[in-house]
Amino acid sequence: MPNVFLFDLDMTLVDSSALAQMRRLQMWENVRQNMNLIRPFPAQGRAAPHELPALLRAEGQPVGVVTSSPEWYAQAVLAQFRIPYDVLVSHGDTQNHKPDPEPLQEALRRLGIAASPQALYIGDDVGDVEAAYHAGLTSIAVRWGPTSIFELSSSAPDIFMSKASTLLRLDRLGGRGYIGEALTSGWPFHSHWGSILHCDDDPTVYALGRYFTASDPRHATSALSATVLSLKNDDTHANILGEAVGKAIANLDWAPDCIVPVPMKPSQERNRFKELLDSAADHFDEDIEVELDGLKTIKEVEGYKQMNALERAEAIKDAFDTDFTWGGAKILLLDDVYTTGETTRECVRILNANGAGEVRVMAIAKDQRVFARKTCPACGRSMKIRENHTSHVKFWGCSGYPHHCQNTEDF
Repeated sequence: MPNVFLFDLDMTLVDSSALAQMRRLQMWENVRQNMNLIRPFPAQGRAAPHELPALLRAEGQPVGVVTSSPEWYAQAVLAQFRIPYDVLVSHGDTQNHKPDPEPLQEALRRLGIAASPQALYIGDDVGDVEAAYHAGLTSIAVRWGPTSIFELSSSAPDIFMSKASTLLRLDRLGGRGYIGEALTSGWPFHSHWGSILHCDDDPTVYALGRYFTASDPRHATSALSATVLSLKNDDTHANILGEAVGKAIANLDWAPDCIVPVPMKPSQERNRFKELLDSAADHFDEDIEVELDGLKTIKEVEGYKQMNALERAEAIKDAFDTDFTWGGAKILLLDDVYTTGETTRECVRILNANGAGEVRVMAIAKDQRVFARKTCPACGRSMKIRENHTSHVKFWGCSGYPHHCQNTEDF
């Protein structure tokens, strides 16, 4: 159960978009004269966002407001919309500001509550998500803010919600994470809009959770990241990943006719999606067909992962083909990790050129921007989380290993 709810103010609790330009340029006298332009967000479910603090406090939950706006402005907005709170931290209360964790830490200090995943910070943009991470809080991002949900997918919150009333189901908040992360971690899971991460709309791309690279401290505790990596070598976790994929497909508001995986390289004999899709088929409509050979790779690209997005787009062109004529079929293209999207875009192009009606993409995980890196004190390179193959103990190892640096540190 949560032990405190901390809220961002603008575009989270209230719609202050009419004042956004004035606030950005710090034209505070103009802001003062136009406070009447601030509006409430519409009710979502049984509550509007600005009503959440009062409803939560009525349940005995401590509530704080943490904003980068000045105190006079925050107090005026909170009074205007009759938003109660136990603590308010505004711009002048701390030396550092979001995405630095200091404002959130100050709110917790005033409340006498220790930082933990049971403490929640609810906001609308990447800075809010990053501040919560650095402070050791669970981040919740709201869909009704101005930040694109696709932008947020690369710096994704722990929980993504579309309805204000979702926050009032206190008994279910612990199960509101992403379906892939929940199932691979053995966590509770309750289906809602944010169970699937929405990554792009040209084409439509879904992901079942977040992928953290080995240079990100979150990698060490991410069961989904470890499971995705294991899929490259064996089928040990194919069943649990298949369950996640199958249940996610069943929950979409769109039903494909066929599922086609991104094809293997010509040099690879094992299709890493075969066992996964066999397992997934137990969870989605039996009318959906799986075509393991719906696409094939006809050109092997060397050094692809080291390329930037433009280089990838050029290198991957005409690397795939299909022997199928798709006859207007709706196709779900399956991939493991969605990064720049160049591979899936080229696959989609080939499928569309051969008669597909609509192609959408589902990735097991979406690559995430690293919020914090550890630098090697010996050489200055970034360090990566590595694992001792004998003891399975995780440790920090320099990315310059083995040719440039052998420095290691306890994780």
